[in-house]
Amino acid sequence: MMLDKRPSIVLEQLIRSQHITLQQLMDLTQLSKRQLTYDLEKLNDWLTAEQLPQILYKGTQLIRVPQEVVQCYQKKQLIQNGQQLVLGEEDRLLFLYLYLFIREEPVSSYHLTHVLQVSKNTVVADIKRANKRINPFLVEIRYTRQNGYHLRGSEADKRILVQNHLAKMLQNPAFPTIVKHLTAHLKNVTAKDVQDLLQTMEKDFGLQFVEERLDHFTYFLVLYACRLREGKTVRFHEDEILNMKQDAMWGVTLSVFEKLQLPFDENEVCYFSIHLLALSLGQIQQESNTRDLLYRLCEQLVLDFENKAAVVFERRANVVRTLYQHMRPAYYRMKYRIPIHNPLLQQIKNEHQELYLIVQELLQPVGDLLNIVIPEEEIGFITIHFGALLEKPTQQMPRKKRALVVCPSGISSSLMVKYMLESLFSEIVVEDTCSLRQYEQKTAMNYDVIFSTIDLQSSIPCFHVKPIMSPTEKSALVNGVYETLFGIQYDGVSVRELLQEISRYASIHDEKQLENMLRTFQFHRKTERRKENQPVLQDLLYEDTVQLAESLPSWQDAIACVAKPLLQNESISPTYVEAMIENIEKLGPYVVIGPDVAIPHARPESGVHAVGMSFLRLKEPVYFSTNHTKGVRLLFCIAAIDNKTHLRALSQLTKLLSDKENVATLIESGGKEEILALFKSYSTIA
Repeated sequence: MMLDKRPSIVLEQLIRSQHITLQQLMDLTQLSKRQLTYDLEKLNDWLTAEQLPQILYKGTQLIRVPQEVVQCYQKKQLIQNGQQLVLGEEDRLLFLYLYLFIREEPVSSYHLTHVLQVSKNTVVADIKRANKRINPFLVEIRYTRQNGYHLRGSEADKRILVQNHLAKMLQNPAFPTIVKHLTAHLKNVTAKDVQDLLQTMEKDFGLQFVEERLDHFTYFLVLYACRLREGKTVRFHEDEILNMKQDAMWGVTLSVFEKLQLPFDENEVCYFSIHLLALSLGQIQQESNTRDLLYRLCEQLVLDFENKAAVVFERRANVVRTLYQHMRPAYYRMKYRIPIHNPLLQQIKNEHQELYLIVQELLQPVGDLLNIVIPEEEIGFITIHFGALLEKPTQQMPRKKRALVVCPSGISSSLMVKYMLESLFSEIVVEDTCSLRQYEQKTAMNYDVIFSTIDLQSSIPCFHVKPIMSPTEKSALVNGVYETLFGIQYDGVSVRELLQEISRYASIHDEKQLENMLRTFQFHRKTERRKENQPVLQDLLYEDTVQLAESLPSWQDAIACVAKPLLQNESISPTYVEAMIENIEKLGPYVVIGPDVAIPHARPESGVHAVGMSFLRLKEPVYFSTNHTKGVRLLFCIAAIDNKTHLRALSQLTKLLSDKENVATLIESGGKEEILALFKSYSTIA
């Protein structure tokens, strides 16, 4: 008996959550109570057929999965193993394209009806839908009597689309079964062969692959090998090939081609080397006295971020190093249009809006310089990278339980998980973060609990997490952790109970809307309150913090002058002014963000008592360099109490300054009224 897709997703969510309420499961799966009850019944029927205990969900607050079911799931005994694979409409369209990509003979409608297990009319309808969807990729499914159904387009575009489809299909729990069904007719390398080979390459050549993307690359390589043996190749300019030959990855690729017995072609060696570079973390050669262009760009990007976000990183060199590790593979992905899936993108945009906009603006000149288009997915990942650094707790509290975070997604995601856990559990300290292969070499018994972004087998408690989790997911995690580690039943008060109590003392006009709000209240309250406490531009720049002057002798005098209102209202102490001047003398005029504009700032611990901002307009510019360049007439002093409270106002200021007409207005305005009105007009921008 085969388990359908939707109940299998419900089972996967139950296994990962371990302790979860029916309402939380409804929120996570986006299913109604009726749909979920139906799926749980089908799931229990299937478990009975597999001679496993059922999952009890009626008459109990928390749904618990029997340990025997969990163990079987972890041992991969519950993977669909039916002889007939039934695909939903979405998966059929993806499967159809992949099947045509690796075809070895003309494909007729009979082939497709047989492999998809649908009617001929459904096949025709699927092809129309697939063509509509893949049209932006410049690829088309066509039919001729001689060639049957086949793909029309350049080989490079076809491969990009394959990688895009693989990224989507990997989200399906039944993906391994689907791939097995897809490649059953091939006498080719298997996914296991590729995985073993990549691990050997990693060890032999001292590489470090991004684990989260290994599965995607593994399955692509299986399909790629088939394509290569059919003589389907891409072409590169000879200069690009010569340049790639200078990279050490060329030798790694030659070794892979030899071991997999792939036909040698310099163009394909170049192509494969690029993909390995897009898969590998950037490694900085310590023995080299010079840095490559990308590393220097990372250094500048960190400085620009500090300037735009008005923060100063304590260990800037470490920030640059970790950013370079991410940016190097990202550069190859972007330059050669290698698609990447970012499942957190919308959450990043919603929950880190100001930060996302800052990173997006910073990356624009980087894209122009490297002549590449930076996709939203990559902007999102870099936002997580900086967001993780800004989220770092300022104080370590004593905790009782020792935790390990296993995350193959890279440094940024690991930090995001670490700081999220430490904000949720004051009783837990995350002592280490590691990749999957590092975890396999560790002694897990040194820890009390493991948090992992992938499914793990472990003898100690292990909980599934994500870098960004919804309030419902966090609530389910808290339920499981407190009960497992501390023996505490973390019941809380249900939304229905709250509604009943509220209705006793007040009239409810929109019960559904109130219910939705209350369901997110537990974890959203802290976030929303912080948003409310984030001042807007006009809260910080008002009559007393705006100054107009004719001229000043030096940039040092200008900084002392612009900071004066913040000294007077006790937002800062004199040591903060000294720190701003010292930073510029040490690091150069990094605070000059554009023609006529500077935003001086220093670290909060240099003497900030309250969040603040002040503005100084000069008629005559002051110069931040000895050769009379970097002239500035508009100075904005930022006093940040932490890495986040000031970001909303700063984001609004950034949008204001991005318009040259606004800059001209600030310079030419005759009085404060017009300037204050301009600040007010940008204070309503989200």
